[in-house]
Amino acid sequence: MIFTGGKGRSNALPESTVARKYALAQGIPAHAILTEEQSRITEENLVYAKQLAGEHKLQTFLVVSDPLHMKRAVRMAQDLGMQAEPSPTTTSRYIGIRSQLAFLSRETFNYLGYCFVHTYFLIMRRAVL
Repeated sequence: MIFTGGKGRSNALPESTVARKYALAQGIPAHAILTEEQSRITEENLVYAKQLAGEHKLQTFLVVSDPLHMKRAVRMAQDLGMQAEPSPTTTSRYIGIRSQLAFLSRETFNYLGYCFVHTYFLIMRRAVL
């Protein structure tokens, strides 16, 4: 298991540390858990996870995230060359229709922006070659 995520607020524990503590409390052995505490955004989560996985000879990924975030996260992972499959959480912190719509709107905007920028850079890279 690779848990990703750095500090959000200055006094809070990194997300990956909190996840690691939870996994240990659920009986997951410490040797089966890897963490990174640098990432701040989804793409960094994936880049650092891929790097950490490479150092430990891990090759496949199960991306676990909020269901509304899954499409963008898996697309980014695959674009990074990761053999990744989705595993959306069964719960979400976005429980009311207002918060779900706000998050879905933000995710849709971010997904379309990511697709546009990623495609643009692919086209420019091919033009240079």
